[in-house]
Amino acid sequence: MDFYTQTVSSLLFPFHERLKQHDTVKIRKEMEKTQWYRPEEIKKLQLERLKMFLTDVGQNVSYYQQQFKMQGFSPESITSLDDLRQLSLTDKPFIRKHADQLKANDAYGLARLNTGSSGEPLIFFIGKKRISHDVAAKWGATRWWNVDIGDPEVVIWGSPIELGAQDKIRLFRDKLLRTKLLPPCEMSVEKVNGFIRQIQNMLLFGYPSALAHIATQAKKNKPKAGSSRH
Repeated sequence: MDFYTQTVSSLLFPFHERLKQHDTVKIRKEMEKTQWYRPEEIKKLQLERLKMFLTDVGQNVSYYQQQFKMQGFSPESITSLDDLRQLSLTDKPFIRKHADQLKANDAYGLARLNTGSSGEPLIFFIGKKRISHDVAAKWGATRWWNVDIGDPEVVIWGSPIELGAQDKIRLFRDKLLRTKLLPPCEMSVEKVNGFIRQIQNMLLFGYPSALAHIATQAKKNKPKAGSSRH
């Protein structure tokens, strides 16, 4: 790890996450601690966290407050994952119908997202807790390969609309973190070959299909490229 990466991962990025009211650093450290647990310890932890999650759901999500009461379901009585069979399954039509009832009344800073183009895109919302866990999980996983926040990274993600919405603050942040955003829609043979030639000790993160396309093109034409990690 070079000095710049160490500065970003230990100072700049944690400060960035605190400003966004994310618990990313705390969650990542907890993940790195529990990843070494024995199987029986992991199962115990999973059950404890499931009970905590369902208890929170039962207290703050109006739809499940009603369902738990109607079915006589108690999170504290759960002894295994099989007990979840007591709850009804959900699907896209269900979520669309009960969208407001499925929002926790203590949620804040919700981000509005939608699923991929499966023909029936689904609008849903995620809060700061979920975002913190997502970022922490990715951060912890890249560290398995000695890649840290602040190492050069190319993110193959987003749409032209999202890219157009990138403001100056986000662009400055990406420059500080040494992150470059590459839209999957710009994947012509010429652009991919040019991109491959620029890769030098960079982390690639994004859609598997886009990464597969880049790898296939690199193998096909074998342009000169540096080492990359993805």
